[in-house]
Amino acid sequence: MSVLVIAEHDNSELKSATLNAVTAAKEISGDIDILVAGSKSGDVANVAAQVMGVSKVIHANNCVMKTN
Repeated sequence: MSVLVIAEHDNSELKSATLNAVTAAKEISGDIDILVAGSKSGDVANVAAQVMGVSKVIHANNCVMKTN
């Protein structure tokens, strides 16, 4: 069974809470996916793909998710 981690980020970098969640997810399963959602969040999705233990990155990039 895979574990889905919802990435917390600022469109520039992943927040440490996301990395902590990935570490916890490793205790549950070896199959970890990360959802990166936001506007102009491609760089963060690329960083998420490099996190040790992550199997797949799901990237939802849309201007309607823009925050101020």
